Amino acid sequence: MEHINGGHIALGFVGFLFLVLQVWWISLTLKNGRNERFDVNLNQTNEIKKRLEKLFYS
Repeated sequence: MEHINGGHIALGFVGFLFLVLQVWWISLTLKNGRNERFDVNLNQTNEIKKRLEKLFYS
């Protein structure tokens, strides 16, 4: 087996850390996107409900 240089170990560690942070960031972004879409849909539903109530009860 060849001699492993300390620079190779450091580069591997930085690459691994980068990969872990990317996975964490992507999962966080997807989770926030789902919550945001739910809030938008809920707000739109409430607006539609108010318009319909105004239309029917006027």
